[in-house]
Amino acid sequence: MKRVFSMLLALTLLISCVSVAAAEEKKSLTVWIPQYQFSKAEDAISDQDFWDGVFDKFEAENNCDVKVEILSWSDYNTTIYTGLLNEDGPDVVYVTDNYDLVKADLLLGLEGYLTEAEMDNYLLWNKGPVNAEGKHVIVPMDDGVAMGFVNKDILAEAGIEAFPEGWDEFLAACKTIQEKTGKQAFLQNWGATTGTSALMLAFWPYYFQAGGVMLDENGEISINNEAGLKTLEFIKSFADEGIFDETIVSEGESIDKFAAGELAFVVADLNKGNSFTNNGVNWEYFFSLKGPAGYGARTATDSFAVSKKTLSRGNDALAAKALVYITSGEVMDAFHSKIFYLPPFTKDAAYSENEAYTTLVGAHTADVYVVSEFEGKASFEKELQANIQMMFMGDLTPQEVLDNTMTYYSEQIKQ
Repeated sequence: MKRVFSMLLALTLLISCVSVAAAEEKKSLTVWIPQYQFSKAEDAISDQDFWDGVFDKFEAENNCDVKVEILSWSDYNTTIYTGLLNEDGPDVVYVTDNYDLVKADLLLGLEGYLTEAEMDNYLLWNKGPVNAEGKHVIVPMDDGVAMGFVNKDILAEAGIEAFPEGWDEFLAACKTIQEKTGKQAFLQNWGATTGTSALMLAFWPYYFQAGGVMLDENGEISINNEAGLKTLEFIKSFADEGIFDETIVSEGESIDKFAAGELAFVVADLNKGNSFTNNGVNWEYFFSLKGPAGYGARTATDSFAVSKKTLSRGNDALAAKALVYITSGEVMDAFHSKIFYLPPFTKDAAYSENEAYTTLVGAHTADVYVVSEFEGKASFEKELQANIQMMFMGDLTPQEVLDNTMTYYSEQIKQ
């Protein structure tokens, strides 16, 4: 009896030790993701609730704890850069501008963690940056092409039968619309809170239409060229001809005016179409204007990445597994249907919200350009935006905008 009792006691102690060891081995992850849910609808799920629910399954399958933090878009790049430097920063993080993060070697090289099949599943995998060891450090998303929207009723009211896609034709159509209807024809977001936001919709597309290439042979930004000058002269013409009003509109003002049926044309992120439809606007897409070099629209590749500090934390493999889980078709289909629609960026994704968009972009695959990353991109774009605003106010010529911006870049940013 004593022997049996001793065996039971030993077994109990062994189970206790195993349980303690298992508890000690339970790892934790911190995930940083920016806010995408801005809907005020009663049935709208918040970003926090969505991601907490998504990770319930991952936590159960991997015996871990996942803490999701939803961040503001304000100063997001600075926030994550600082966070990735700190020991208590994120393990998995949503990344926008990645140049400085790659240069500072703050992101984990993913080869060796992801299988060949997992890497092959990402449609834009080879467009992502690599570190000094030649390893990919992000999972690139497709943020969607910035599309043009046209109010068909306003065009009909102005007697314009076909969409005016050429630069000169478009400007002339804007003048006709304002003369015949008294409505505003076209506005852009030059009062956006960041230069990046402004240029994404209101500069880079026209620069590509003019034949511009962002980076020179050394991988450095270079816009002081013929395409840059043509672009700025075209943009300035909207102010000169009274198409742009005297104020520099805020980021959302042009969208709101179009949604209210007060604006004939706007360039916006693709997901804005739903709000336009819900407001009763009779609209349709146009891919882009057709500039001196042809069509040109921009897309961007925000991404998910893993902090290199997961190596010292001992949770690098788990973080890479979470990265694959977050970006899986299963999770992203749910995100795109419940929170915010973006085009699929994996082969296993199934959800598609807008067939008209897919068809239009598919017909212009060669005319979609990715906005490149480069050193000091955010500061450069802020300076360029400020100089263009001064051009609208009559304080700088288009050539002076280029000269001043590139001088600032070489003397202030590059130094």
